[in-house]
Amino acid sequence: MEEVKIWALEGDGVVELERAERTETEKNLEDTLVSNPGLLEENLTLVGRQTPTQGGPLDLLGVDEDGRLVVFELKRGTLSREAVAQVIDYTSALTDMGLDRLVEHIDARSNEQGIQKIEEWYSNKFPDGDLALLLRPRMVLVGLGADDATSRMVEFLSNTGVDISLLTFHGFISEGKTLLAKQVAGRAANVPSTPASNAKRPSRRERLRIYDQLAEELGVSELVNGVRDMFRKSIHFQSESASVAVKSRRNFRLSGGAYAFIDLDGENAGIKVGFHPVAVDLVLDEFNGLKGQIPFDTPVSANAQHTERVDYEVVFPLTSVEDWETRREVLTALTEKVYAAWLERDPDA
Repeated sequence: MEEVKIWALEGDGVVELERAERTETEKNLEDTLVSNPGLLEENLTLVGRQTPTQGGPLDLLGVDEDGRLVVFELKRGTLSREAVAQVIDYTSALTDMGLDRLVEHIDARSNEQGIQKIEEWYSNKFPDGDLALLLRPRMVLVGLGADDATSRMVEFLSNTGVDISLLTFHGFISEGKTLLAKQVAGRAANVPSTPASNAKRPSRRERLRIYDQLAEELGVSELVNGVRDMFRKSIHFQSESASVAVKSRRNFRLSGGAYAFIDLDGENAGIKVGFHPVAVDLVLDEFNGLKGQIPFDTPVSANAQHTERVDYEVVFPLTSVEDWETRREVLTALTEKVYAAWLERDPDA
């Protein structure tokens, strides 16, 4: 890896700063990164620290902005080839657990040392709820520089499709303080991640952009914005995302499950405002009471979480702004009742 140097400007001259070849301890580096996860990568949430595996305790475990697990191996000095073997060992051990055991394993060992619980965070952050992404981990080696063998191995693995990257912090001493310069090799840490199949998976932000662009092309942006604002104003917090598999669906979520959505209906030049089974179940009598008042469909939900009483969605078609204005009051009241029932069920949420 190319050497990084830093100079201080002093008048017309320059002074090269002294390199800090090691942090005081590996734990000090870890403490700094736990307190400042943005130094590792943007929008990262740490979900594990010194997490035990068959290969030994891994340093840091995170989930990136697209919901993928990230395994970090830290060294307080220069990274060597042994670190490559370690991070692969840890990652393979986690993957071999399978999804259910993996989630339980992480959940049971989080919520300490400044690390929050993964299940609650994951369900709130990702409306699609695709926990299977945790089985497609990325690997990141972190240290103060890397030797030639490590750089060569990471570059080789990255070029052959292995999602591994090298993040080095070059340390320098200036007036008694340690300065850090960050350098990334292999997979760029701040770009959307890709699944193990190497097919590029668009980020949440990109999916929302695609959804909004499609709504504009269909001429239903005004309808979408009106219903979206209703959902946002009817609850005290919200999480929303365009679906991974269905680019024409925008999900809205409360903790415990997605509760509503807006589908783009290109065939009828309109939209469909829908409630998932978990939302319908909360105020089932209210939904049943709407029969004959306004038109709605009840398609069986193939992917959403079912309840003992409800396995279907309730979908209200809107084909014009006039439709929306006519049904706004009813849909707003329904949304507020769903939220009130959810609050009653989960008062501490």
